[in-house]
Amino acid sequence: MINLDPLRPYAHLIRWALIALLALLLLVLGYRWGSGHWKGEYTAEVAARAADNAAHVATLQRLADASALVAAKAKAASTALAKSRAESDANYQKALNDAKRAERDLATALRRGDVQLQPQWSCPATGTGASGSAADALQAGAAGRFNSAARIVAAADADAALITWLWDSWRADRDAVIVAGCAVEATR
Repeated sequence: MINLDPLRPYAHLIRWALIALLALLLLVLGYRWGSGHWKGEYTAEVAARAADNAAHVATLQRLADASALVAAKAKAASTALAKSRAESDANYQKALNDAKRAERDLATALRRGDVQLQPQWSCPATGTGASGSAADALQAGAAGRFNSAARIVAAADADAALITWLWDSWRADRDAVIVAGCAVEATR
């Protein structure tokens, strides 16, 4: 058997050394396990963060693409609206010029006698005065009626041109809003 008497004075020291060695061993093993565990957690967190960043970048790119598409649609709609408005303005100006020309042509045709006013428009001046003033009044009245009838026809044509211009302008605005994607046209 082993005689422990010579080791007895060192037994207390050996016990504490073994406890310290065991604690050191637990500390080293715990550190290595914790290091590996947290390194895995850190790697997973870095990967998740990279995936989130990639998703954010993809979302921002989709938003940029959608914004560019909307801007292109709006620019195309604005260009189409400007073209439509220019055409509408040109048509309105042409209709006004046609109304003025029709007024001149009608007044001329009435004076020449090529066109006759309907009875409700031709109410001749009555009465005879001294020195043939009735003939002058009759001519003046006829000229006034001719010009008045021509102005009424021209005003009606100008009003029709204005209504057409307003309708075309409204329609162009509405179509531009729909083309730009800012509104949806209901189908019936």
